[in-house]
Amino acid sequence: MSADKVSTSALAKLREIPVQQLFSVLKDYGWIRKADEGWFLTAKGEFEGGSYINSKRYGRYIVWPTSLLEHPLLQALESNKLLSAAALGRAEGFSGREINRMLVDIAWLRPSHRGWELTEQGVKEGGQVFENQQSSLSYVLWPEDIPKRPSFKRILMFCRGEHLAAGDLFSGASAELLALDGMACKNHAHWAIAQWLYLAGLRYAMFRTLPVSEQLISDFYLPESGVYIEYWGPDDHSDAISARMRRAEMCKKLGFPVLDVHPEDIANLDDYLCRHLLSLGVDFY
Repeated sequence: MSADKVSTSALAKLREIPVQQLFSVLKDYGWIRKADEGWFLTAKGEFEGGSYINSKRYGRYIVWPTSLLEHPLLQALESNKLLSAAALGRAEGFSGREINRMLVDIAWLRPSHRGWELTEQGVKEGGQVFENQQSSLSYVLWPEDIPKRPSFKRILMFCRGEHLAAGDLFSGASAELLALDGMACKNHAHWAIAQWLYLAGLRYAMFRTLPVSEQLISDFYLPESGVYIEYWGPDDHSDAISARMRRAEMCKKLGFPVLDVHPEDIANLDDYLCRHLLSLGVDFY
């Protein structure tokens, strides 16, 4: 490739805008068109300097002169940049998955078999739907000022647990650790797990009795999958540890899967629960 010619993806990276936003704008302005075989230049695109490169690895793709970085269209894009859930997450200390779940909770987004879809409110907030070229799944990009919107600021604060120090802004109760779904939790770890399960769209029960004659009570139970979740707290006394081990023994005997969560897992709870619940066949978003 010539030093002054770059791919569309590289052009987007140089302008620090999402690549799918650039593809979409170039399509809307008639520079490129989409076909089953991929992207093709229009006469307008060729006029603006677009051409093709043939690569053994990537096949044929479009390249552009780097002088386009100063084109008014790309400069306008920079001032109207959109952000992905992953980019929002990096800025706010969450994963892209967690951000999407928060947006579902405030009714801006909804999951579908095709990926993510905007709600009516999400459209009003400026979200735009794009399609992943590899997977054909849809996803949403958001205006840069989304973190300043009251609804999003509020859910971020709640998911960080900042409301706990200042008093529960949702219910006025500061004595209890309340998850987003109103579940009262006995410690911060239980609060974090309950919050994650709710935002992931999983129905769960807390302090559920195992279906045996003994009085064995689990921390969390997922009824759709039959999975039990146990949190091994750092301050558990010997009786609590013995009871937890007895529950694990009984679950193994009955064939119920048990996922153990330890204090060191809480800092990376999204990654930990995603990996282990997927391995147990649990569906979530």
